[in-house]
Amino acid sequence: MDNTTKKKFKKLKSLDFNNTAVTLWIVKRKMRGAKATFNVLNVEIADKVAQRLKAIVKDKIDQSNHIKEYSYVTEDQDDDVLTLNHKDTDFRQIHSQINLGTDCPKVESREDLLGTIAYLIEIKDAFQIVAYTKVPEKMDLVKEKTIINMIFDGVKFKDLDDQSIFRIKKIIDFIYYDDLLFILNKANFERGLNFREGMVNSRDAVLKDFHKLNLIDGIETLRENIGENMRFLRKIAMIKNNGYYKNEGFIKRLMQANKAEKWGLKIKDYKILVTDENFDDVLTILNNDRLKSPITEETFDVSVKKPIGG
Repeated sequence: MDNTTKKKFKKLKSLDFNNTAVTLWIVKRKMRGAKATFNVLNVEIADKVAQRLKAIVKDKIDQSNHIKEYSYVTEDQDDDVLTLNHKDTDFRQIHSQINLGTDCPKVESREDLLGTIAYLIEIKDAFQIVAYTKVPEKMDLVKEKTIINMIFDGVKFKDLDDQSIFRIKKIIDFIYYDDLLFILNKANFERGLNFREGMVNSRDAVLKDFHKLNLIDGIETLRENIGENMRFLRKIAMIKNNGYYKNEGFIKRLMQANKAEKWGLKIKDYKILVTDENFDDVLTILNNDRLKSPITEETFDVSVKKPIGG
């Protein structure tokens, strides 16, 4: 991980939240095929609600201590915070609307709340923080101790003790700060931002590279088998990120390893033959995920790997 990311995280944890302005936004999404369009609306909130929202964000930042780079394929996240540039995600679309400020549309009736997929807590001073939380598809109106119950009275959200119209949980999926996303809940982050589309784009970009490099015999077979299956999309996205296949001499070294280790790939004229039966193995090998233990001489297909010293 580069030092810039570490410095930004350290700065985020040191920010002074006193005298900051708090804004609440709701997010709606429309799907056209695999493409998502997001719309953001501003919701006026009472001062007491603003202070409670600020406290939720501050607490989550204070509780976050360990960061690592986002990976399409990861081990259990546990308490790690994953980092990613917001421009690599659909959040850039949401963020550009937030930055319109008062020019953004406002929630003017309870009907405007229908179809909300997420809410955003924006905290501003000389800096800007945006905390994103995905709303459950079926919002449970049973009261919990972990939520703020609010009612929209036609003007703004106010605290409400007796019933629930809109609920703010003390949960945050990710936080935007200084062009970076600090991801606390990877699953909700990917669902909320339609991450599948980005991985489909990665698939198409990699297959285009394979064609250009004349690396694969059976590109359409590979495309059809990957399809929009999340497991295979993650693998192809990792292939794109790591880019081993672009290294000089990659195919020659692969051919040598294939012969020495008896992997059984068919390679002719420096092209890997892809079939319905071997496409998964091809994806594994192209991402350098077939590794051999120097201790036991056993070979393993791994889904997550970490370079020594990384």
